[in-house]
Amino acid sequence: MEERRRRTDRRRGERRRTVDRRASRRGRLRVPGWPEQRVQFLVRYLFTALGLYYFNVAPGPNGDWLTTGQINALFAIYIVINGFNLWDARRRPYAPLRYRFAMWLDIAMVSMAVLNDPYDIPPSLLAFIMVALGNGMRYGMRLFGEALAGSFGGAMVALSLRYAGGWGALTPGVLFLNLFGAIILVYAYMLMSRIERSRLLLEEDSRRDALTGLLNRAAFLEEAAVAFREAERLGYPLVLMFADLDRFKQVNDRYGHSAGDRVLGSVARTIQGCVRGSDLAARYGGDEFVLLLADCTLDQAERVAGRIREEVRGWSEQVGIPFDVTIGMGEAPTHGRELNALLEAVDRALYQSKSRGRTGGVERVRLPLAGTAPEATP
Repeated sequence: MEERRRRTDRRRGERRRTVDRRASRRGRLRVPGWPEQRVQFLVRYLFTALGLYYFNVAPGPNGDWLTTGQINALFAIYIVINGFNLWDARRRPYAPLRYRFAMWLDIAMVSMAVLNDPYDIPPSLLAFIMVALGNGMRYGMRLFGEALAGSFGGAMVALSLRYAGGWGALTPGVLFLNLFGAIILVYAYMLMSRIERSRLLLEEDSRRDALTGLLNRAAFLEEAAVAFREAERLGYPLVLMFADLDRFKQVNDRYGHSAGDRVLGSVARTIQGCVRGSDLAARYGGDEFVLLLADCTLDQAERVAGRIREEVRGWSEQVGIPFDVTIGMGEAPTHGRELNALLEAVDRALYQSKSRGRTGGVERVRLPLAGTAPEATP
């Protein structure tokens, strides 16, 4: 029995670490939607068409490394792989491994083009700029830096192989082209880093409630939808907690709205101090707060709710402003497999509790009888 409990704890710990890592990675990468990724793949196909024309139709001497037939075969493989990636992007827009694989495939193809470029000053070197800018501007600074390093590395390898017979074959034009491209990329990276910081600050401000600093309702619904999909895929439970302040109207009427703002700020700080970094906490509206705890059971969530209520009561007594908090909670998938269904069940539990005159407690959603809606468990 003890060994089974330890195995269960290990599995739960592994799932929690997976959730934390995914939350961390999602925070570092920008996630473009399907329309933006579709444009990127269309640009790849456009450059593929230009490459085929360049190596098959444009006049110039033959390259020394691959024949035209071999180059065409590589382009055909590139088209097929990008076709699969395009299909996967439509089905699953968020896929960091696919972003990186597609980017390094781009770098490999451009390196091949530079290596086999028939001209002494290879115009195909400019395609490295498109690879770095195209990936960096879509997926954030981390992938931009990776694309930049990969492009520099690809250019160095390709040029080293081209002029393996002696670096004296490097012409001033080739050196200028590389230096020009490097300056463009470094300058673009500097500009993008400043733009990205400003964008992240604006995006974060738009997702936060100005008074409490918690997520606002729209941001919570967006993040919760992702959390539900991850929980269903990985097979761990989610607990939704809905906190409603009791006697908050009397606080505003008796002590003024500034005191009400202090109450809301204090409750928000208490909630933030009682949950993990991977959990979601938001001001849902007015004096209502909502929390979503990943890989958490109702018993564990009830202990969290107890800490929140205890700290809220302590602050209330300390400052002399009488109020309390009632918390309802439900578990997915037990009480609802979708966010809206679980929200409705937890909200109903809170309503039933308050309709019975109970305040300042913790209410669980009760498993329903067949054909009925979930009820609150006193």
